[in-house]
Amino acid sequence: MGSLKIAHLTDLHVRRNYENTMFETELKQRILPVPYVIAGLKEAVKAGPDVIVMTGDLVHEGTAGDYCYLKQLVKKYAAGIPVLPVLGNHDYKAAFYEGFPEEDRQGPYYGTCMLSGYRFVTLDTSVEGSGDGVLRGEQVRWLLEELKTPAPNGTILLGHHPFESQQAWFKTDVEDGLIEALQETDVIAYLCGHAHYCESRTLGKILQVTGESFDYGVETMGDEVIYTEVRAYNTCWPENRKVIVHTHAVTPNDPVICRIPLNNQDRRN
Repeated sequence: MGSLKIAHLTDLHVRRNYENTMFETELKQRILPVPYVIAGLKEAVKAGPDVIVMTGDLVHEGTAGDYCYLKQLVKKYAAGIPVLPVLGNHDYKAAFYEGFPEEDRQGPYYGTCMLSGYRFVTLDTSVEGSGDGVLRGEQVRWLLEELKTPAPNGTILLGHHPFESQQAWFKTDVEDGLIEALQETDVIAYLCGHAHYCESRTLGKILQVTGESFDYGVETMGDEVIYTEVRAYNTCWPENRKVIVHTHAVTPNDPVICRIPLNNQDRRN
């Protein structure tokens, strides 16, 4: 079984300029998403990931120039590491393909990539202008055909919307019988975002990992949706057909207080 370290970032909401966006007009945020994205990239890269996956809302309703800006950030802070982007509902598809071109796509907005014997399948659950997700029709038929041939170490799905979520402010319309059909394949995990709420749950034998965002956290409490200052990303390690997940909180400043040799650590804990 091959080893692999995945940096899972989601809901970056990058723009070159946030003027007249909800971040300034409605939320009145003191710190906009880009400093958190930079901090997250820098911290994730220190751990030496084999791949960075970005599961949607890469840019917040921006232009091709905003996607070029995101590519510049990735090149500056994560040079040499493969990056697999996913489309989210705040991504404009035409602008994405103009400003963040990718090769070897198998379909309009989805495709596959093999790394260390693991097959990554990028899905597009997004609908421009809608917070709800959908995974039906031609894309599902393509996915199930692709999965007929197992990968050496298994398959990891990447999408924006969770198939199931604790959050109550959106839903994902998943093709009838798809989750059951995936149980008969080599899929071991589904990495996603959109909820702005870190959550891991099992869907049969498949682990669904929903990451936090880089612009704000969201909590559904009773009949309220609460926006918070929580930002985070995940590190994931596939191991023996299972996935280990560690969540890292992100701040624009270095979170390290001090560094202590491991053999002295028992005196402090």
